[in-house]
Amino acid sequence: MDTNERQIVVADLMLSLFLRTLHPEFFTIRARREFKHATFEGEVWLLDSGHVITFVEGTNAITEVVAPRELELPKRGLVRTIELAGQHEHTLESRGPIVYHMAYQVDTENPETYLREAEELLAAARQGHLFTEEPRRVAQRPFSYAVPEPRGQGFLVHAWHGFPHENTILKTQTLIEHLET
Repeated sequence: MDTNERQIVVADLMLSLFLRTLHPEFFTIRARREFKHATFEGEVWLLDSGHVITFVEGTNAITEVVAPRELELPKRGLVRTIELAGQHEHTLESRGPIVYHMAYQVDTENPETYLREAEELLAAARQGHLFTEEPRRVAQRPFSYAVPEPRGQGFLVHAWHGFPHENTILKTQTLIEHLET
């Protein structure tokens, strides 16, 4: 999906949760990172306006998609869709020992505060984080930024999506892990 066609706003985004992997051909992937562990594999994709996080352990998989609702995604394996407004937390514990936790917050500020927050966020970026593009002057355009971190038997992903035309930053935090039984 090419966001150059029109301005995407936070209200256009939808959180979709799948109990399966999705093929990359559904998305325009701007940056990606893979994780391999003895018991699981994970991947984070940054999109023009959103992200995809996939966690696979054996035959079990969970995929989180934050993307414009107009993006046609498969229905097979879809277990939840959520409109992104305000702030909320979600948990899914229905896939054997894999547990999914996600929290998000939509922050709309005045233009000066938005620009300052976006510039500080992007200036603090370190080598190894995922960007959709170079951080210079990105705060004045829509941006996606993620910090994926392997954690024990899973991984944690912090992601930010900036929408300067509405002075809004969508902040997400996703933890997917295998719980010891």
